[in-house]
Amino acid sequence: MDRLENTPIKSRFEKVHLSFENHLLFIGSMKIIFFAWCIILISYSSNAQDPIVWKNQLKNVDGTEIAKSTLNEEGSKSLPEKNCLFALKTRDGKVYSKVRGRIDLQLESFIFSLDEQEFRCALPLVEIIVDSCDSTLSGSVFRTGFPAIDKQHEKSLYQVLSKGKATLLKHYAISWQDLTPYNSAKTTRVYSQLQEYYLFLNGKMISIDKNKKDLANLSGTTKTYISRNKLNLKKEEDLLKLVNYYNSL
Repeated sequence: MDRLENTPIKSRFEKVHLSFENHLLFIGSMKIIFFAWCIILISYSSNAQDPIVWKNQLKNVDGTEIAKSTLNEEGSKSLPEKNCLFALKTRDGKVYSKVRGRIDLQLESFIFSLDEQEFRCALPLVEIIVDSCDSTLSGSVFRTGFPAIDKQHEKSLYQVLSKGKATLLKHYAISWQDLTPYNSAKTTRVYSQLQEYYLFLNGKMISIDKNKKDLANLSGTTKTYISRNKLNLKKEEDLLKLVNYYNSL
């Protein structure tokens, strides 16, 4: 007690002031850490959507149920024919996972299933990934944003077969015709799929069907590779081998 009474008042005030400043600094640091964690959590939640969230958001974007066709139909304008699980990526970077639906090849859009109803997704999609489906499609990637060519535009959807210096793309074109048998009132709409292949190289699109000779000139060694491996550039698997080889050089 005597020691405290003998301590100068100014000295005791300075100690209390320093202690108060340190306390304020500690509180300020904790606030900064708290806000930093909030930003991280918000960023994560915006890119990895909860299934309930994406269902509500997708439904709110386009809540109109797709009317079922009254026509008799043959063939398919969808990929796959039955619904599978997909991951959807939008232009602003948001990702919606485990979305059940299929790709409408005719309108180049995505149809999702929700509560036994079907809706057309109106979000600006840049990438569609087949998450879980049959063995031939699982892991397949479909993208938009390539330069216009032929009848396609920048919003046209392509399946990415190989990516690198050269990107091998497949586009599905849908055609149809209505057939009415003689002495019948029933009309059947028959869909046909045409698969077209393109190469995205040096910022330009190249139609492979129209420029097969150009493929042999991708590099100085591709001609040798084609002849040595007896590649038939009319086959997708051989096109893929050639482009993968070129991307490995």
